[in-house]
Amino acid sequence: MAKMIPQNVAQFTTEGERQTYRFLEAVAKPDANFLCWYLPDVQGQEPDFILYSRKCGMIILEVRLEPESDPGGQSPVLYARHRWKDRRA
Repeated sequence: MAKMIPQNVAQFTTEGERQTYRFLEAVAKPDANFLCWYLPDVQGQEPDFILYSRKCGMIILEVRLEPESDPGGQSPVLYARHRWKDRRA
């Protein structure tokens, strides 16, 4: 699992963020290579998640629930802005 920051979240802003936190915690492996921040403050901006790997780079995630595409409104949709840096060059 990824190293999650913070490790214990008492209450999530949305159900989609809770689901995404649990998903990233479980699947970002090996954990030594991934850091995941929930609700970081980045120069006054507050994305939902930042997932970082020294090998792969950084992904900034915004989680939204899309009720029109999911009648139950339970499946999170991730919007990702990414900035990849190729360290091979």
